[in-house]
Amino acid sequence: MHDSVERDTLLLGDETALYADAAHNSKETRDKLEHLGIANQVQRKGYRNNHLLAEDSRRNDEIAVICTGSERPFAKYKSRYGLARTRFMGLAKNMTAYGIAAIVHNLRKGANFLSLYGLPDPNYAE
Repeated sequence: MHDSVERDTLLLGDETALYADAAHNSKETRDKLEHLGIANQVQRKGYRNNHLLAEDSRRNDEIAVICTGSERPFAKYKSRYGLARTRFMGLAKNMTAYGIAAIVHNLRKGANFLSLYGLPDPNYAE
């Protein structure tokens, strides 16, 4: 199921902005965001014989910088850990697989950080 299908259950109304890729760009989404007073940071898309304008392309680039932070881990889960599709029967088993992938991802990030910067100085907070 695509995440745009679940959009209405995820929007509570207390958000300040919705950052999303072009798959979420629809009149229904724009109307819902306007009704809830949520800033529309959904990327725009071009259509056949109606190409994306240069200003919309720049806008998409600005939005992509923010969206990348939340999309990158899922891309790694798919490519490194074989989670492009659900592998197990049942929600609990699949949630466990993704949870383990998240733990491994964070351990790798931590190890990479330590190799680049080392441990912090314990006297730094004094």
